[in-house]
Amino acid sequence: MKNKYFITILTFPFIVYPDTVVFNKTFGGSENDFAYSIQQTTDGGYIIAGQTDSYGNGSLLKPDVWIVKLDKTGDKEWDKTFGGKEGDGALSIQQTTDEGYIVAGTTSSYGNGYPSIWIIKLDTNGDSLWTKIHEGTIVSSAHSIQQTMDGGYIVAGTGKENILKLDRNGDIEWGKHYSWRFYSVMQTSNGGYIVVGDSIYQQLEWDYIPSLSIFKLDENGNKEWYNPLRDDFVGSAKSVQQTSDGGYIIAGDSIYIKSEFEHSHCLMVVKLNENGNKEWNYFGSEFSGAESIQQTADYGYIIAGNTIDDEYGLDFLIIKLDENGNEKWIKTYGSTGGWEYASSIQQTSEGGYIVAGQTDYYGSGKYDMWILKLDENGNGPGSVGFYNSYYDFNEFLILNNYPNPFNQSTTIYFKLPISDFVTLTVLSNLGVEIERIADIYCTAGEYTLEWTSKNLSSGVYYYRLQIGQFVKTRRFILQK
Repeated sequence: MKNKYFITILTFPFIVYPDTVVFNKTFGGSENDFAYSIQQTTDGGYIIAGQTDSYGNGSLLKPDVWIVKLDKTGDKEWDKTFGGKEGDGALSIQQTTDEGYIVAGTTSSYGNGYPSIWIIKLDTNGDSLWTKIHEGTIVSSAHSIQQTMDGGYIVAGTGKENILKLDRNGDIEWGKHYSWRFYSVMQTSNGGYIVVGDSIYQQLEWDYIPSLSIFKLDENGNKEWYNPLRDDFVGSAKSVQQTSDGGYIIAGDSIYIKSEFEHSHCLMVVKLNENGNKEWNYFGSEFSGAESIQQTADYGYIIAGNTIDDEYGLDFLIIKLDENGNEKWIKTYGSTGGWEYASSIQQTSEGGYIVAGQTDYYGSGKYDMWILKLDENGNGPGSVGFYNSYYDFNEFLILNNYPNPFNQSTTIYFKLPISDFVTLTVLSNLGVEIERIADIYCTAGEYTLEWTSKNLSSGVYYYRLQIGQFVKTRRFILQK
């Protein structure tokens, strides 16, 4: 016989984060629009870099650079496009010390006919102050840029010179070529640089297999040490950051050979000390990969990447690790069978996370920019498929509250297949937490929970039910 309970909520101790804003936003037109890089800005908003086929001179397969500025609630403040008649795109953006922005990417519209590294300096309103094209005799692109201590910039990507040191006006001070291609670069505390990517390791009869490339450079771009893992990790490194202890955290893909004619891959994180020696590593499930990693305020790490879903589509994959690489939680976000691809993540000033990528399911176009603002536990608003892949979520049942709309009180029904902690919060239509009305431990069974509004005015609200790592958000309407 199933257990049924009626819960009367009185008061429970809990921690409230009143300033945590969560949102779920798409941006784009009728064609393909992508977000590759996002950063929180000093005004609490966000700056996004990507490309668009829908706006400016962009057209199918010939995109423009697209820069989008959001306020802290995720609403667009302005956007700018840059480009010509051919394909152009932005892969990295950072706010600079003058409150403007530095953008790095590639252009085929300008230069000598080959795709070239394109650097754009913007003012605080997104207007161009200067642009620089660094041409190559081979395909060239900038995947990562950072302002340096001297006011200049360090750039990493592909090309005849795949690491460039620029002065504050974007002119080259020096250039180096190491390995095959680089995806991420960061200036280190001693004035040098850490840069990661991949190189050709071996060629199977039917495919190339890349190997991680990790280079520690001095302030002039000379090698201090490189590839400390040797052939221990076959794959690609997509993101690197120097950590608070002087070491480095790296995320990407690990490729492993299953047979002579078959290989597979999984998400990989490796922690190195300041000399490049491995301290620990973490691996995800098969067919997962990492695109972005950052050390968090608690000295742990937040990772954004992708994983295959049950219908062989892709979902956003967000993983929180502690400082020793132990898993704290895993979340995926997306539509079953759709293609949602996370490119960039950053912890925000109030402890939540901002994630940027693209989706072919939500929004209005073939692909749209998809921006998620999550709370400190990786939760966000709306029914966008938040779940933990280690649970069988078909066994959870959450029915719509009744009545809905309601005048004063409404009842929420849910079923637990296992015993776990249950947290129920009420959110505004902007995703701001208004009230945490339950924070209790429940045994397996069926439950009804009645909630009475107090001083809230009529309007649209959300309730978010979290059971362990399972999270569901639903909308309800208060009519007084």
